[in-house]
Amino acid sequence: MGHRQKNLEPLSKFEWTIMNRIWEKSRQTAREVMEALPVEHRRAYTTIQTYLERLVEKGYLQKEKLGLVNFYTATVNRSSVVEGATSHFVNQVFGGSASRLAAFLLPNINLQPEDILVIRQMLKEAEDQNG
Repeated sequence: MGHRQKNLEPLSKFEWTIMNRIWEKSRQTAREVMEALPVEHRRAYTTIQTYLERLVEKGYLQKEKLGLVNFYTATVNRSSVVEGATSHFVNQVFGGSASRLAAFLLPNINLQPEDILVIRQMLKEAEDQNG
């Protein structure tokens, strides 16, 4: 799998759902993707095929035809796509400011003591790297 390319269009909510199924088990047919979807996300087989084809066109998937069956494989890894989507979100919503993001998140999420320890360690490592 390659890395996220800067020119990939963002994923829609349902495209994320499909990509998460593909990342769990690579090289799947439309039927396998459809059957792996949670009940609340089930769509008609032809709708799943349409979404898979869009993901091929967008560059997230590649398609391999064997006989009458199309197999779909991710062309980008999940962490690269998450990184790109997160960066895009932070830039769009918080002007690229990590401190604005943190100021919004901290009072709005339920931090557990172990979360705070992990965040402190991450901040210390970032501080050490930036000298």
